[in-house]
Amino acid sequence: MDILHDEEYYRSRIPEPDLGPVQNFMRFVWNPDRKTVLGRTAQEWVLLVFFYTCFFSVLGSLFALQMWISIDYVSKLDRPYFLYSGLIPRSYFRSKIPLFRQLEISSPGIVFKPTILLPTKSPIIWIDNSSVNARPKRYIEALTDFLQDISEENSLLLEAPISSDIKPCFFDIESLGVCGKPPYGYTYPTQPCVLIKFNKRFDWVPVHYNKSSQLPENMPHTLQESVRSSNKLQIWLWCDGANNIDKEHVGEIEYLPNPGFPVHYFPFAGQTDYLAPMVALRFKNVTPFRLLTVECSLWALNINENARNALDFQIILGES
Repeated sequence: MDILHDEEYYRSRIPEPDLGPVQNFMRFVWNPDRKTVLGRTAQEWVLLVFFYTCFFSVLGSLFALQMWISIDYVSKLDRPYFLYSGLIPRSYFRSKIPLFRQLEISSPGIVFKPTILLPTKSPIIWIDNSSVNARPKRYIEALTDFLQDISEENSLLLEAPISSDIKPCFFDIESLGVCGKPPYGYTYPTQPCVLIKFNKRFDWVPVHYNKSSQLPENMPHTLQESVRSSNKLQIWLWCDGANNIDKEHVGEIEYLPNPGFPVHYFPFAGQTDYLAPMVALRFKNVTPFRLLTVECSLWALNINENARNALDFQIILGES
């Protein structure tokens, strides 16, 4: 069966003569005989642009909807999964772009140092001279590198000009005492130091307790006494064993320079010369050969009660 075509079809099927590489390319860009640009007529370009405009509009709408649902869900969780709202201060955008309002969270967060890659899934400080993975030297080197970076940043702050509106926050490593210099308690007698560092959180201003504040009923009794007897304006830090057995064997924990983060470090407004505050925990008499879980919580009036347990890690002392 023969298929009939009009003359226009046959004319379009005639091969164009070879004009050489340059002329062939110029004819591809603009063909005056067929009136095509890049091989397509004006009508074909209109249909192509219309198709891709519709396609990417639908695709972008689905992506925006999925992001809105995810952020809306995460913003309602009790435990914070966003430590801050990104690299742009939320104070400028919270009233202008609804999406940024969804990034508000209930509490700040903290992290601990040193962190060593070990063949375990949970965060653990494992000190044991009989194991290659757990030798004290690794922890001493990790803390030395971390504090060296802080010292270098402090040096840069001393040399840089101070802005009149945002002043830099220095962190004095000397205030950490024995936890601010090697061996950080990782040699005999083993009294390891763990540094608790406050995460950066844009525009967050703590509301601190004072002597007349109504303290939460679930606040540890020892911490309540410290708050009542102190004039310090700070976010209080409390660390202890996760359960009664851990509390019994974790022993005395010394806080250096004190159990809290001073309020003058806040808010973080995105300044490049900002150094987050730290507190050193010195474990003075941990029971050896026991895996213990330590929980650390933050205490301030505007920290969500369900999210106070901001950090937990494990510690075990082996052969020293």
